[in-house]
Amino acid sequence: MRYADAHADTFYRITLEQLDPFQREGGLHVNLPRTRDVGQVLQVCSVFTPARYSGKGAEDFARRIIATLDHWAHQRPDAFLRVRNRADLARLGGGALGLIPWLEGASPLRGELSLLDEFFALGVRGIGLVHNHANEVADGCGVAEPRKGLSEFGRGLIARMEALGMAVDCAHLPQPAFNDVMAAVTRPPCISHVGARGLVDIVRNADDAMLRAVAERGGFVGIDFYPGHVLAGAFEPGVREATVADVADHLLHAIKVCGLGQVGLGGDFDGFNDACEDLRHVGDMPNLERELASRGLPDSAIEKLFSANLLRYLGEVLP
Repeated sequence: MRYADAHADTFYRITLEQLDPFQREGGLHVNLPRTRDVGQVLQVCSVFTPARYSGKGAEDFARRIIATLDHWAHQRPDAFLRVRNRADLARLGGGALGLIPWLEGASPLRGELSLLDEFFALGVRGIGLVHNHANEVADGCGVAEPRKGLSEFGRGLIARMEALGMAVDCAHLPQPAFNDVMAAVTRPPCISHVGARGLVDIVRNADDAMLRAVAERGGFVGIDFYPGHVLAGAFEPGVREATVADVADHLLHAIKVCGLGQVGLGGDFDGFNDACEDLRHVGDMPNLERELASRGLPDSAIEKLFSANLLRYLGEVLP
C-alpha cells in the first residue's frame, strides 16, 4: 500500500545533526531504507524555525534547511524527487521519494510578502502560518490568552499564497486566528499534523468545529503520531505508552467529523523523541494498517488515509 505523509521534521534534523537519510539505523524516523520498505511515495518536509530565530536569522535558517534538502535531491535523483506542481505529483511511484518543503511557521518571511515569492521559487508549496510562538501572522497555540487573531500581513499572505498555488496550513493555530483564516481562505486549507481535541483536550489539538471547518472547505486533516497529542496524560507517571490504537482512535474520530475523503496522515516523525510504542519510525506503518483493518476499515478506506486523500488535496492546491 502506498504511503504519503503531510509532515515530518526529517530535513530539519539532517541539517542540524548531519544525519544520513540512507542509513537505516542512523537515528532518523524517516530514512530511505524504511520508506522503501513501506512503499512511501511522498513526504512533506517541515522547514521549521524555532522561536530562538527571528528576522533575518529565521530567513537564513529556513534557507539552510531547503539547501540541505536540495543537496540530497541533486546528489541522488534516483532516490528523491522534488515535487513542485501537479505534473510532479503524477510522477510519484517511480521509485524516488517525492519531497515538498513546507514552512512551519511564517517567521522566515519577516513580514515581507516579497520573500514569499522567493521561497516559492525555492520550491516551498505550503506554510504552517504559526508554530507555538507568535510571529508576524498571528499568535501560536503556546501563547497565553488573550490571543491575537490574523494580522493584516497574514491576510495579504493568504491571498498571495492562494494566487501562487500554496497550501494554507492551520497546524498550531489557535482561535481566534483560526476563525480569521477560515473567513479569509478561498481555496482548500489544511491542518497538516494534529490530534482530535474531542479525545485529548489540549489547545494544540483541533476541536470538532475546527475539523469540520477545514473539511467543509474541501481541505485536508493529517493526524499525527506524537503521544502527547493522541493519549491523554501521556508522559505522566503511571500512564501507559501510546500505541497505534490511540492513533487509530483519532483517525476514526476525524473521519466521523470530516468524512473519509478529508483525513490522512501527518505523522510529525523526527519532530519528537518519545514515540508510540509500536509506531517508532516509518517502518512501523504496517502496524497502523493492521490496526485500522482490525477496526473494520476496508483496504480502499485505508488507502485513502495512507495516501490518496493527501495526494488529492495537493493536486487541487498546487500549481
